[in-house]
Amino acid sequence: MSRALPPVLAWLAVALATPQAVAQPPAARPPPQAPADPAARRDWLRGELDALWAAPPLASAKVSLLVAEADTGKPLYAHDEKTGLNAASNVKLVTSAAALALLGPEYRWKTALYGAMRAPGQTGGRSVGAGGELAGDLFLKGTGDPTLSTQDLAVLASDLAALGVRRVRGGLVVDASTFDAVTVGPGFDQKNESAYFRAPSSAVSLNGNVVSVTIMPAAVPGAPARVVIEPASPYFVLGGRVTTAKDGPAAPAVETEDAGTGQTRITLSGRVRVGSEPRVLLRRVVHPELFAGHTLRLLLQKRGITIDKPLRVEAVPTEGFRPLATHDSPALAVVAHELNKRSSNFAAEQVVRTMGAELQGRPGTWDKGIEAVAGWLDSIGIKRGSYKMTNGSGLYDSNRFSAEQIVTVIRAAMRDFRIAGEYLASLAVAGADGTLAQRMGGTLAERYVRGKTGTLATASCLSGVVGAPGVKPLVFSILVNNVANPQDARVAQDRTAELLAAYLEPQKALPR
Repeated sequence: MSRALPPVLAWLAVALATPQAVAQPPAARPPPQAPADPAARRDWLRGELDALWAAPPLASAKVSLLVAEADTGKPLYAHDEKTGLNAASNVKLVTSAAALALLGPEYRWKTALYGAMRAPGQTGGRSVGAGGELAGDLFLKGTGDPTLSTQDLAVLASDLAALGVRRVRGGLVVDASTFDAVTVGPGFDQKNESAYFRAPSSAVSLNGNVVSVTIMPAAVPGAPARVVIEPASPYFVLGGRVTTAKDGPAAPAVETEDAGTGQTRITLSGRVRVGSEPRVLLRRVVHPELFAGHTLRLLLQKRGITIDKPLRVEAVPTEGFRPLATHDSPALAVVAHELNKRSSNFAAEQVVRTMGAELQGRPGTWDKGIEAVAGWLDSIGIKRGSYKMTNGSGLYDSNRFSAEQIVTVIRAAMRDFRIAGEYLASLAVAGADGTLAQRMGGTLAERYVRGKTGTLATASCLSGVVGAPGVKPLVFSILVNNVANPQDARVAQDRTAELLAAYLEPQKALPR
């Protein structure tokens, strides 16, 4: 049975999303009204959309746009629908559909603590010796869980303590061999920044491989601000300071980098004003496995379990060890919500590498994962070479899909009974949740559009499904590149969705 994400991930749910600027509602205007006559209604829709996308400042942008009937695939409106453009986070529509189809909505990741099969001198299966000693090393093995949290590690530590373990004679060893050692996704090296949406990927990942830095002003000007790191871990080295100021500019800054000691250095700078609210800044960590290992070691110590030897990264031996405590992730269907509703780059890349590991053989790599996706795309009629997909999240200038291909993906998922419900449920609801929570509210599209946003510096995309009670839905994809201000594209996308909702509205009164 699926379960909700742990409460500790509440702050992370929004944090891991690709930044989405909030579209401001256009000036008040009456809702569009479509003619009741079917032929007149189609002509009306074409005229409205032609005028909308030909108007400045979108006239010089590259636009690939397709609206089609969900059941038949018959185009209702098209504009350069076969042109491949940077689809930004709309690539997640491809990643999630392939993963749900290939792995199954019920797929779960397993994280486990491993110890020796038996204590020295014992012939039975008991791993813990007299006095609560665990002979040899304690292994933390992950399989790519995108949701593993500090709380989950704390439960594993408690489970180990419940077995009577009080001392580990060896070291704590992190096994991330389910994936290869590469942690930076394809295209992610186009920028070198500490942003949370560039979080690294690993088979052992904690809190989305993001650290939360809370900055609180001191009581008097000139004093250093108070800084709280979450999770608290010896993995982090803190440097610099944020100064409390009486007035003037106040912009605290936090950067993360390799400390050169197997740790992540957090460097603080800037100012905060006296009396201002705490600021929470989220930044990527550098070494995912060591981050998880140091944090677990501290949690074990809090549970009264000491570890004799240093932390290291190494695979669990193939013989002589067994799981002592295990944690199962939420189902993939739940993770798909994070991937699509909140546009989690981290979850998308974890899912791609998981497909590589499960379908192409371990260790999971991006190449293997993309190959698995390519096989699924081929099965629905999208051939290799007709698109470009280098990562699972759509980050940076790395992927090319056409509106026609995105519509094909959505329709294929909707027609697959095994995944249709989970796939549609993963999409953001206009005016209600996810990255569409602040868009299309108060319009005909509110709660009648489920979609996936995508935003980069010069790209803005929106694809999904629009419906109305008692009528067959429409599938649409709007990919916009080379737009000076993505906000202009978002306004036009929202208006398009509203027009499609208006197009469906008169049909509710037609005889069945």
